[in-house]
Amino acid sequence: MDFQQQATTLKPDQVLEIIIRRRWLILIPLCLVLTAGFFYTLKAPKIYMASTTILIQPQKVPTDYVQSIVTSDPQQRINTISQQILSRTNLENIIKQFGLFRDNENMYPEDKINSMRARVLVTQTSSRHQSTEAFAISFTGPNPEIVMKVANQLASYFMDENLKAREIQARGTSDFLESELAKIKIKLEEREKEIAAYRAKYMGGLPDELETNLRTLDRLQSQYSDDLNTLRDTQNDVALLKTQISRLREMEASGRASLQTEVPLPGRQILLTPEQQYELAKTQLDELLVKYTTQHPEVIKLTKTVADLKKKVEAEKKEGKESGSQGSLNTNALSSNNAVLLQHEFTLRQRENDISNLKANIQQIKQTMQIYQKRVEDTPKREQELQSIQRDYNNIKESYNSLLARRLEAELAVNMEKKQKGEQFRILDYARLPEKPISPDVRMLLMLSLALGFGLGGGTVFLLESLNPALRRDEQIETEIGLPILASIPPLEQPGAGKKKWFEFIIFVIVCIYAIAILILFVFFYMEGINKTLNFIQTIIHI
Repeated sequence: MDFQQQATTLKPDQVLEIIIRRRWLILIPLCLVLTAGFFYTLKAPKIYMASTTILIQPQKVPTDYVQSIVTSDPQQRINTISQQILSRTNLENIIKQFGLFRDNENMYPEDKINSMRARVLVTQTSSRHQSTEAFAISFTGPNPEIVMKVANQLASYFMDENLKAREIQARGTSDFLESELAKIKIKLEEREKEIAAYRAKYMGGLPDELETNLRTLDRLQSQYSDDLNTLRDTQNDVALLKTQISRLREMEASGRASLQTEVPLPGRQILLTPEQQYELAKTQLDELLVKYTTQHPEVIKLTKTVADLKKKVEAEKKEGKESGSQGSLNTNALSSNNAVLLQHEFTLRQRENDISNLKANIQQIKQTMQIYQKRVEDTPKREQELQSIQRDYNNIKESYNSLLARRLEAELAVNMEKKQKGEQFRILDYARLPEKPISPDVRMLLMLSLALGFGLGGGTVFLLESLNPALRRDEQIETEIGLPILASIPPLEQPGAGKKKWFEFIIFVIVCIYAIAILILFVFFYMEGINKTLNFIQTIIHI
């Protein structure tokens, strides 16, 4: 039967007997491994870590009043800033500022930069809504004071870079909107000029003037009709005047005139004496002088007639009623006939002038009516063209107003970022001077030393017990050899065996105390830190 089969039947007292008998094989490897682990813990280079916790504060101004234009995710912005912080230039400045790698001056710059990047750790913390609320910046190194300073410096860089990045992004958005607004404004002004030029070009024929054009066209048509009627009446008067003038000239030629001349005029009868003829001729002369100068042929002719009539009236007054009454009557008759003829000729010229003016006015009205008719007919076309231009103008104006509103919002956002009222980073916990190194890991070394020590001792005992065929128990004689036990002889004590046992016991106690002391030191190293524990031991020793 092999040892494994025997092990299945081992009792606790038998296991304890094996441990006591093989105690040195268990204790010595354990002490050796603990000692090695202890000295490795003391001699291994100590690495410290300092961490700074940064809280991401939300925007202080309510978003209902000012909308932030920095839309990047905080986690993405942290990654971007991390790349900026870990850039070669920034890390070189930190190395020079804190005098890092002084003990490794022969180290290549690339290796220094890579070592710095490996020693910087950014850990992000997310809430239930998967949005980053805080993150920690950690830095490791052999000097705890420098590690603390570098960690705080990195946190300051993060905060400064975040403010710069947000302000740059906000300012960039504002500048972009400003440039686009300037372009849209130029287009808007061009469309305004185009609309103004179109309105100036087709002034009077625009859609909003259609009602005015229709009323004007109606008025011109009414005026055109009135002028046609007036022209027709005037032409009839001219024909009648020409007939009367012809009759008067026949009467003057035949010498048949009476003392009182009765000549039918259009719509009235005219009976004139020499004095009335004089007054009538004088009135007609005054009317002509209003229109013409004294050099006009009609004025000259009528002036001469007025002068003759005046002489005749004065001569008639000087002459008596008795002398030459028959000759006077004939002379008065002839003078009256001449005055009526002059009046008809003057009226005829006036009517002919009126006809010319009426024809010119009618022609002008016809041309004006054609213009307004053309405007009315072209109104749908002008309306369509103007709508096309106005549509482009309205679209550009709408875009301009939208960009203008966004630019104002961007300016508010820029001012908010300048005054640090937007989302920003705030240091929640500054890095403190680390007391316990993160390397070497005392807890791990303790567990590893115990496991290795007990493993070596236990493995050795297991091999020796499994390979040793000696009989250790009474029942093994009966079970393995098959012989009954008749009697048992106790072990014989040799001379000096007691002193040897006491000496062995004292050494065992010392070794156990040593192992326990090593374990206690390991525990203190883990709980209080290596430096603090060593300082405490030195203090006790000096006391």
